[in-house]
Amino acid sequence: MSLKSEIEEFQSMINKIVESLEEVSGSSATIPETAVDELSNKISSLSEGCEEVSSELRTAIEMLEGIKSHWG
Repeated sequence: MSLKSEIEEFQSMINKIVESLEEVSGSSATIPETAVDELSNKISSLSEGCEEVSSELRTAIEMLEGIKSHWG
């Protein structure tokens, strides 16, 4: 894989992470309007979204480290 294609893949991954964070942010903005009996579900959903972003971010970091080790 060329350096350019590796960087493009990394950028694509970062864009996906940003989109996921925007979804979490949008969902968290609705917490004040959430009914008390739905709050637990809302928080669980937000937690899952954050965990997904965390996993994606770890993968992006590993990819970036790979690019660095391969290309300097």
